[in-house]
Amino acid sequence: MKKLLVLLLLASCTPLSYPTTGEVSYNLFDDGVFSSTIKTVQLYPDKNDATNVLLPASVPIQEQNLRLEFDDLVTAYQSYTVRISHCNSDWTKSSLSNLDFLMEYNSFPINQYAFSSDTHIPYLHYWFIVPSVKLSGNYVLTVYLDDSKPVLSKRFMVYSKQVQLSLNTDLSGAGQLNNKQGISLSFQYPNLDVINASTQFEVQIRQNQRWDNLITNIPPAFIREAERAIEYRVNDEDYMHDGGNEYRFIDLRTIINTGQNLAKIDRSVKPYTAYAGLDKSRQHDRYSQYLDFNGNFVIMNYDYTLQYSENYIKTVFTLSTGKKIDGTVHLEGKLVNNSFSKESEMLYDSARKEYRKELLLKQGWYNYQYIIEKGNKKSNLLEGNHFETENLYEVLVYYKSLQPRADLLVGYLQLNKNPR
Repeated sequence: MKKLLVLLLLASCTPLSYPTTGEVSYNLFDDGVFSSTIKTVQLYPDKNDATNVLLPASVPIQEQNLRLEFDDLVTAYQSYTVRISHCNSDWTKSSLSNLDFLMEYNSFPINQYAFSSDTHIPYLHYWFIVPSVKLSGNYVLTVYLDDSKPVLSKRFMVYSKQVQLSLNTDLSGAGQLNNKQGISLSFQYPNLDVINASTQFEVQIRQNQRWDNLITNIPPAFIREAERAIEYRVNDEDYMHDGGNEYRFIDLRTIINTGQNLAKIDRSVKPYTAYAGLDKSRQHDRYSQYLDFNGNFVIMNYDYTLQYSENYIKTVFTLSTGKKIDGTVHLEGKLVNNSFSKESEMLYDSARKEYRKELLLKQGWYNYQYIIEKGNKKSNLLEGNHFETENLYEVLVYYKSLQPRADLLVGYLQLNKNPR
């Protein structure tokens, strides 16, 4: 159904200054953008399909086809190079050398680019096919300007199929309030050298391509050494995800007309400013079923047929709360790189009793939601929480190999809870 939604969309026909070279603090092993001129970063399997941009950056080792795309508001060609790092299961840098996981020197120039076509803000669009690696596991690619200054980083995963995974997905409606979603699983490992299964395997579960609520360190329920099998039964709420709600959306596919869930577009000054409709808390609303992209976005342009003619639009989000919330309110979704940072943080207007955020977004269809951050905890209190919600899950099985000494991703599955 997600594919159908994309095809239907394709068929239906804090203020930012730019360009700048502002710098922000960064962690090169997170998904991040470290230059204010870099926009609309996407990393996805290149499968010649309209829905490929929605897929996680996770590929089998025998079919590595990841494509990186981004825009630069600096309109002169710049020299960008890519370096790749192998990581442990916790996304710290592994002890492997480049020769252990790469077939060539670890510096790859980005040679493919195109100029935008008659846009309000000119930009260069860059793209790059990620080189193949020799080992499964977690990886981070970092793009450098002039081979020295990092401008963005993206995580990706390469997996093998060395364990035989079986899932029990009948856990929607679990938990004390019947709004949790859990996954139990088992697998066999007939061809792996395992001394202690309880310590050499780690299972993680990811929801909607987010890293902030990744479930890790799930304890095994049973280990059957004679059968070389291990079972995980998720009965503890600590190892379940909130069901959440379907993502909100805005339609920026056209700037000639006003798209869905937009209040208005100010066309008096270029670039135009689009105002999303006034949002309110959905905490007490009944569940409403509709198709979403699970926090992702798709770049589309209804206005012009020329390639790279999508305009950038200043987009204002407003959330009416009636009072200041205890904690920090963030926009969440791929429109802010699924990060919780100054880029995603909303500012409270005490006079209007509402939160506001302005982003520079390229024409397309965007999903988003509002998350409250307080300390190390994040809450979807503003969105409501329903076991019926459709969510994308990824199950990751890591094996702590003795040779090579690395965390290898030996099992991987995607599944949709409550598919439409």
